[in-house]
Amino acid sequence: MKFSCDSVKAKIMKTIVAKSVKAAEQNVNSACVYIFNQPTPPKDLKKFRKF
Repeated sequence: MKFSCDSVKAKIMKTIVAKSVKAAEQNVNSACVYIFNQPTPPKDLKKFRKF
């Protein structure tokens, strides 16, 4: 079975996008300890909030 370079690149890019979205969701839904002071996230990330 032959794999096209374009199809492999497309699958890798889809995986990277999916992982990036999941990481953004986890970051938005978590809070940092008060001592360490979490910086304010961009306003665009609020659409990923689950609560």
